[in-house]
Amino acid sequence: MDPAEGAGTPGSPVGLAQPQMMTNSNMRVVKEPRGFLKLLQFIFAIFAFATASGGGSHFQFSVTCNSSSDPKMVDVYYSYPYRLEDVPVTSKFCENATQSVYPLVGNENSSAEYFVTIGVFAFLYSLVALTIYVFVEGQFGDKDLWSKADLFITTAFAIFWFTSSSAWAAAVADIKWSTYAPNVYTHGSVSKLCSKPGAVCTDAGLNSSYANLNVSILFGFLNFILWAGNIWFTYKETPWHAQRNEPVEKKYPSPALGTPTGMEGGTLSSPSQI
Repeated sequence: MDPAEGAGTPGSPVGLAQPQMMTNSNMRVVKEPRGFLKLLQFIFAIFAFATASGGGSHFQFSVTCNSSSDPKMVDVYYSYPYRLEDVPVTSKFCENATQSVYPLVGNENSSAEYFVTIGVFAFLYSLVALTIYVFVEGQFGDKDLWSKADLFITTAFAIFWFTSSSAWAAAVADIKWSTYAPNVYTHGSVSKLCSKPGAVCTDAGLNSSYANLNVSILFGFLNFILWAGNIWFTYKETPWHAQRNEPVEKKYPSPALGTPTGMEGGTLSSPSQI
């Protein structure tokens, strides 16, 4: 017989492998709360770290010198990881020679990198956990060990999301202050240039966009709510929850030890039988 003809027959190894793979997978777990929440955590983590790392923007302010009636536009660009003090601006600034200054104040890289790191690791763990739920969990000889580990990791990520989102929200507030044009030319190194005689610095009308940064904070706290809410559903899979819900057997004294009146065989007789 041609090998190609027997490849898909029910009795062939290939024909048996495909049904076996389908039976080993458990897609119903995605419809359960812990699986569905894990899927949401996977998606929301992507949005959180993507919007935070993509929140770079730019703004302008103008410098007018007494020797010229035309103002000079100064563009300031900044991006992740928001080391604002390291952002250079090169211009003449009413000087004969071109010079570089660092107009922004503050470095928010630690909070930004902490938030993005938690988002990336939460994304990776959600992907691994979903894979285990669907394809591997049913094959575990000792499911209790995995359920306990899942509970501890889920609790840890809930704490990390809260702390990183809180720190990132404070950092975003500092970024907004530091990149607001009137604050730029009244504080830091640019303020010294703008305070020179004959130099006037004004807002050019082009301000930074903070949409991505604001959305990233929202996704950060949404992730905290998802991970904190999923603690209960992961706890229900542990043996600790099963032990607390085991029915308690009521034991009565045996007749040999002296059964009270009306007690026979461990059961209480009705009043009419006494």
